Amino acid sequence: MEPDRIYFKDNPWPEGHPIKAFSWLAKVVGEDVWFDLHLESVDYYAERDIEDDEDVDYPSDWAAPIVWGNYHSCTLSSNYWHNGGFRVCAVAEYTPELLDGLEVVVDPNPEALKDWDDLAFHIYLLGHDAVGKHRIRFERIGNSMQFKITWLGAIAQAYVGDYEFKHEFTALVDAAEFPELSSRNA
Repeated sequence: MEPDRIYFKDNPWPEGHPIKAFSWLAKVVGEDVWFDLHLESVDYYAERDIEDDEDVDYPSDWAAPIVWGNYHSCTLSSNYWHNGGFRVCAVAEYTPELLDGLEVVVDPNPEALKDWDDLAFHIYLLGHDAVGKHRIRFERIGNSMQFKITWLGAIAQAYVGDYEFKHEFTALVDAAEFPELSSRNA
């Protein structure tokens, strides 16, 4: 897998989609540091157009290029639609050294939530779907203030009434700048 791309397992583009925008913010919530991540892909068809064959009986909307084309691109975010995010550490512990090799698990059991607005992230993929079961790993690049980020998760096609988190994604960010803490409490 190449960096600065997002991949959706078993979708029509196994080569993934370039990441058009990515932001990583750190905020103080009480005595803790919380992260917000925001990712936007380019249009699904940006690098390779797929002719939709009306004679093909796709096993699901997930596999049909025309369905993906109807929604254009992906936005995966903890702060675009609502104030989400996830706790990382206490403010006093927040250093680049702490983050090097840190892997956080966010919303590991999203099906157990009563209200999906409580999820840390929301996604616009094939409509406003649901996203959970995140594993986000931060790896410092040498002694720099930049990090590689590997972000895995699962998607439920909630927009069409499918609430099973059965679709996997992987996003690879090659070099994201270590975020300074915002001075405001969220």
